[in-house]
Amino acid sequence: MTQLQQLHARLEAAAFKITDNFCYACYKVVKADHCPGCLSDDFMRHLAGVGVEYGTEWVIEHLISTRCTPVDGEEMFADLLDECCEEIKIGCCTFSPSQILKELDPTAFRVGTQENLDALAEDGNLYEARGDYYQVTDIEDMLDEIESD
Repeated sequence: MTQLQQLHARLEAAAFKITDNFCYACYKVVKADHCPGCLSDDFMRHLAGVGVEYGTEWVIEHLISTRCTPVDGEEMFADLLDECCEEIKIGCCTFSPSQILKELDPTAFRVGTQENLDALAEDGNLYEARGDYYQVTDIEDMLDEIESD
């Protein structure tokens, strides 16, 4: 099991921990394995104050987006460029590589930013939720708090 698969498994367990079974047929929260009213075991997940839906992906996205801060992809890519490439001198002025790329070719800068985010996610350093990227360490800290409750 990869690191991201393990993280997702922990997120799913946390989603089940903080939500309740919800019987849509009877439209009520159920504390047992079967609904006492209709005897169904086909439950939705209920998160108090947020909503009701099938599955846990929406709970996971809610947890991450409300308890973690997304990374600034442009800043991360600019830092990477500035670390890897030398400053550029034009006359008496000195410019950082990120400044040059961002000003002269903003499309290349945006593509590079997205490719950097994707690579970091693929390496297991970032986790994507709702189109934003989050530090895996921040998510693990959040999960540690939930698991200790």
